[in-house]
Amino acid sequence: MKNLLFLFTVLLAASGLLSAQDDKTYTITDVEQQGDNIVITYTHIPVGDDPEAEYEVTARISRESNKNFDFELKNVTGAVGSGAFVGKNQRIVWNYKKQFPKGLPYDDVTFELTITKNEGIGSWVWYTGGAAVLGVGAAVLLSSSKEEGVDSNNALPAPPGSRPN
Repeated sequence: MKNLLFLFTVLLAASGLLSAQDDKTYTITDVEQQGDNIVITYTHIPVGDDPEAEYEVTARISRESNKNFDFELKNVTGAVGSGAFVGKNQRIVWNYKKQFPKGLPYDDVTFELTITKNEGIGSWVWYTGGAAVLGVGAAVLLSSSKEEGVDSNNALPAPPGSRPN
């Protein structure tokens, strides 16, 4: 338990250093353990962007003493993925026990976020367009009245090599 408390103290200090860089638009304000979850709270204030803009947020964990220990967080919920994650008290809940069943017995880990603005058309356009294409395809298939080799009195096609009566 002391290792985890020390770990979170180090993480909070490291997050301040990470957020001090010029290209960062976020600050990790708190990291705490709640059972099998680690809750990362951050503030994201983009400069000059549309307040309605959507962003792609991913989170990583790494260790200073082992550069091979660098993983994207899995089993996450909250203000992560694609969405309008702008403002204070954005929370990411990470079930770390699912990704690291033996726990995190390290005292030199840091969390880092990657936040990029979603450019281009929104996902709703893809869903609407896909539904329209499927609808048109179904309408074309269902509206064809008679196909070659299909008897209108019988729903099954004629066997190969048979002659019409």
